[in-house]
Amino acid sequence: MRQFLFASVFWCVFCVSAHAAEVSSSLPLGSWVYSALDRLTASGAVQSALSGNRPYARSEAARLVVEAEQNMLSDQGVSPFNRKLLRLLKKEFAGDILTTSSAAAKSYIQPITRVTLRYDYRDGQPTTIPRTNARQFALDYNATGRDYSESHNIELGWTSELRFSDWLLVSWQPSLSYLDNNYTQAERHFETRHSKLALQLLAFELSVGRQSLWWGRGRHGSLVLSNNAKPRDMLRITNPSPLILPGFFRFLGPLRLDLFWSRLEETRTVAEPYFAGMRIDVKPFPWFELGLSRCVIFGGKGRPDIAASEFVTILGGKNLNGGEDTSNSVAAVDFSVHLPFLWNTVLYGEVGGEDEAGHWIAKNAYIGGLYLPVIEPSESVSLRLEYADLSSPVWYRHSLYRSGYTYNGKILGHHVGGGGKDWYIALDWWLAESVQMILGCDWEKRGFDQAVLEKHRQSFVAVDWMVAPDWQLKARYANDSIENVGYVAGVERTDHVASFSVTSVW
Repeated sequence: MRQFLFASVFWCVFCVSAHAAEVSSSLPLGSWVYSALDRLTASGAVQSALSGNRPYARSEAARLVVEAEQNMLSDQGVSPFNRKLLRLLKKEFAGDILTTSSAAAKSYIQPITRVTLRYDYRDGQPTTIPRTNARQFALDYNATGRDYSESHNIELGWTSELRFSDWLLVSWQPSLSYLDNNYTQAERHFETRHSKLALQLLAFELSVGRQSLWWGRGRHGSLVLSNNAKPRDMLRITNPSPLILPGFFRFLGPLRLDLFWSRLEETRTVAEPYFAGMRIDVKPFPWFELGLSRCVIFGGKGRPDIAASEFVTILGGKNLNGGEDTSNSVAAVDFSVHLPFLWNTVLYGEVGGEDEAGHWIAKNAYIGGLYLPVIEPSESVSLRLEYADLSSPVWYRHSLYRSGYTYNGKILGHHVGGGGKDWYIALDWWLAESVQMILGCDWEKRGFDQAVLEKHRQSFVAVDWMVAPDWQLKARYANDSIENVGYVAGVERTDHVASFSVTSVW
């Protein structure tokens, strides 16, 4: 892994002068665009997407839409449904496509680009993830660490942007929330959900700000990084659009590199440790993607000082100060395989380790998934099956960093937590060209290192309606039947959550 890191740095120096790009805002991780692009990728209309690293930049998503359109023009066998998806995507990215194709410099100040008003009702309390400081309300996962109260919750969020030419972007996403807890006094909060100051340096983007990253092929959860926890303040370097290596290394196909450095919160057993990560994605064949990820928690108050060089070398697996490794690292290899001869089925998986043995990951966890983009004649329904096994008792835990692989009380990776297993099934059904419904079930078992397993049986329905190009409505209801609540035999309850949001693009 260390050699791969330094080879990648060499590639950056060697190749960067041959490419140029423009700075762009990020596409929210909950956007319907990802499922639409997944569908077009499985159909073969998009071939250069690297789907294991999200969020996409809007400029990159627009590039994929243009690629899909070009491939569809030369393919007489494109289904009517995929053409509908393409029309929706072209509406969504009309401005981005036009901006990208223009040679003129783009500068603007937009006090408001997007406004979202959201209502959530929650009935139930979160339960713990043993041997960490994490608490997880099982129905409210991958929600950027939102901690809703048990009752009514209202949140108003908006996005502001400033852009100078094609090399500087400032984005700010604040929110106002009102939490009406049945048991305590109502709370009001103002916070910055996401923010980014980004500089485009040829093919690379250097950014600072509060960002969420999803690293891995899983869609219900990911071993190394998901948006289950709050966004983190970070310094980040990445190439938003894939690049092709020169010479012999062209065989790797499209390649993307991602590096970040951040710091976790103070209220931990080891206060304010550093948190850093590296990911590399390649696509040597249009039908095969491969990704390598590693994140590490190190340093912190009361720990030895960190040398400047160690902020880089630790990403490649080198021990701090050349001695015993006292950092907490999580690494994974993930892949996806597209099988066009088998109804365009996509098989994907992740293999992760909480330790290292013989220069390879050990004490493993796994994610396996199957995605069928079409399962009936109208081609409007797709199916996803996903299984996660993190039952090893060491996952997301550490003898020194006893708060675990968490941030503000939420797991940074898969929401089921260490010592858990998860089975997930979902039908993605486009009822009309602008109405998407997802029906699903989820079964979780937590506490494989406890005397009693906590069991969750969930079902949910979610609807996403693009009312107009500038208006979107979302609604979701889910329930959870829990056995052995809090790992206590015989304790049962049923939790519920309902949400509704309206978004306007300005």
